[in-house]
Amino acid sequence: MKCLVLSAALFATMAALPAAADQFAVQIDAPYEGASPRLMETLRVTVVEDFMHNDAHYLVIDAPTVGYAEAFVVAIHRDAIELHALDADWTNPAMQHLTPAQRLSFLRVIECDTCVS
Repeated sequence: MKCLVLSAALFATMAALPAAADQFAVQIDAPYEGASPRLMETLRVTVVEDFMHNDAHYLVIDAPTVGYAEAFVVAIHRDAIELHALDADWTNPAMQHLTPAQRLSFLRVIECDTCVS
């Protein structure tokens, strides 16, 4: 019972946390291999994390808008499979104990003009 209450409280806390309006997760077709600092500066993109889950590659980034996020993926020569907005800040301390796979439940698919699927 105590564990259930703690889990519910943690979920309520994370759900109440505002997501960064400029944080996106992109499922890409191959592993992320980095980008030049100049490209990242030009597109005003910061890579928060890249990881793999169930043979799918993900890239979590901060970007000013969806367009910047899409341009970044094109510029690093990757195909975007899906583009996601985050319903909670990926870097929030309340989420840090969760594995990247557990944090996937906080992703919401959004429209993507450059996605291949």
